[in-house]
Amino acid sequence: MDEITSGWFDARVVTGAHPASLQPATDREAVAAHLDRFELSGALVSAMASWLHDPIGGNAEASTIAHSLADRGVLACWTAVPATPGELDSLTALVEHAVNEGVAAFRIHPASHGFSPSLLDELYAGLQANRLPLCIDAAEITWPDLTTIATRYPELPIVISNVGYRKLRELWAALDGHSNIYVDLVDFAAHQGVEWLAANHLADRLVFATGFGLRDPGESVVRLAWSGLDDATVRLVGAETAGRLFTGGQS
Repeated sequence: MDEITSGWFDARVVTGAHPASLQPATDREAVAAHLDRFELSGALVSAMASWLHDPIGGNAEASTIAHSLADRGVLACWTAVPATPGELDSLTALVEHAVNEGVAAFRIHPASHGFSPSLLDELYAGLQANRLPLCIDAAEITWPDLTTIATRYPELPIVISNVGYRKLRELWAALDGHSNIYVDLVDFAAHQGVEWLAANHLADRLVFATGFGLRDPGESVVRLAWSGLDDATVRLVGAETAGRLFTGGQS
């Protein structure tokens, strides 16, 4: 790694173990080793448990790891679901709790958890008021639902992940029509897709992320390090946009 390809912020790290994976669980030590291996300045961490088992309870796992690696720039990303008796009393209270805990972003899994994104208006309003980004995988939401949220909450940053090359036309329409939508590099497997967006003045909407815990991080690292972007744009994508989104420019 050199000064251009170090100091990046990984905006998608997942802790815990996927039940279908033969890989060991991604724990605190694994996240620390990931930071060391790629000379990262920090990472945004969410919990596998929040995705697959216990949406709200899994948030504590993400915060525990984030707090223990706070000096390495690790931040927690919590998961939200609609308020339901016995699971969650209030989305407003959840966001307030997250702010007090230093959480940097929220993630939702509408398809996996079986609810309509329209049930989370209280969450979107709370995130927008507190400048906390919303992260979501492309498979979890339809493009019309995504752009509806972006339109209704224009000051809410939304980071779409796991887009894949077959969704580039939909992605372009979403990015072109909504300045608050961003895309990360997890599974952004389009030939020169990064260069294409940069050439069309959208480099500042690209966010470096690997999906470590679910995917080989080398995929995203190579995609940016070996891109045809100039050094300033690599730094923008690798760290500066994430710093603005998740740490208020303090990274």
